Amino acid sequence: MARWLPALSCLLLLSGTAQSFGYLSTMGEGTPLPGLNAVTMGLGGARAIGFGDALSILTNPAEIYRIPGTTMTLSLGPGVIHESFDDSTGYVSYNWVAVSSLSGAVKFQLSPRLAVGAGAAKISDVSFQGKYYERNSFSGEITESFELDCRGGLYESAAGFSWRPARWINVGLSGGLRFGGATCDSVYINRFAPEQDTTVSTEWDESRFCWHAGVMVPVGLTSFGMSWASGTDHYDSRIAAGAVLYTAESRQGALGIEAELVDPGGDGSLETRVLGQVSPSSSLTFRGSLSFLDLNGEVPSQGFGISVGTGVAFGRITLNGAYAWSSLTREEVSYSPYTPSNIKVSRSLLSVGVNWNL
Repeated sequence: MARWLPALSCLLLLSGTAQSFGYLSTMGEGTPLPGLNAVTMGLGGARAIGFGDALSILTNPAEIYRIPGTTMTLSLGPGVIHESFDDSTGYVSYNWVAVSSLSGAVKFQLSPRLAVGAGAAKISDVSFQGKYYERNSFSGEITESFELDCRGGLYESAAGFSWRPARWINVGLSGGLRFGGATCDSVYINRFAPEQDTTVSTEWDESRFCWHAGVMVPVGLTSFGMSWASGTDHYDSRIAAGAVLYTAESRQGALGIEAELVDPGGDGSLETRVLGQVSPSSSLTFRGSLSFLDLNGEVPSQGFGISVGTGVAFGRITLNGAYAWSSLTREEVSYSPYTPSNIKVSRSLLSVGVNWNL
């Protein structure tokens, strides 16, 4: 069995449907990124509701109508992932770095009722670097090692529109290409039977059409939103809905709640977010979010996340920054057939960006 473990790992990589961090993410669709730029990362990755951003063309395209004039946004940032568990050698932990934010978008106002936009962003990450050891239960010697090194991710580019048919509703639609891939190297070493050593490399690529639809319904100081994203081979469809309550007509502060259902009709993983934004002045904005995750599937996982962000305006240019931290725990999964438990994974993501009102 151990001899064929790397090949089995690669088979799981191609056919799995799990969404998580770390090792488990390489066995499925990768790790969806919580927010595609510095603005949405500060809001915990909100998809259905927001406060106006050109990159909403990739989440809820109805949102781009709320941005006055022509705007452009760019973001970039790193992420650090940490995984820890107990194996036969004791406590083990790994850290590795990946790109957590890479995006750009532009929006044009064609008429008082119609806006169009286009954007591209990294939407998920597939990365893992780790090694598991097995010891002899009597001598304590290391007998086997299992190593996995995966890298890659998915990107998306789309264009669409936001239309306001009436004062009480905005609707939006966008479509484009979801593309990317992953490469995985799996190594098995048997220190007492070298003839069983195995190295397997595999990869997958994706290039599929995808689309998004959204609606926004403003009612007084409250705004309701709903969005849909289609699924492809390595990215589940998802639906999100939420509401934002503004503190006053000036809309200097707001508090919102949102729920996102991933793979509706399937595993149905759920993430809920409580998010807020406050602008003490016209040049300064603070954002924050608290998220709760319940990931279903063959290996259920639970977790939570915290996001904070800020924006500082200098005339037509606004500099944005965000930090997001999240953690998951799960039981009885490893890239070893001996199945250690109590695996904990956390990730720290950083994004910096600029919004330019042209």
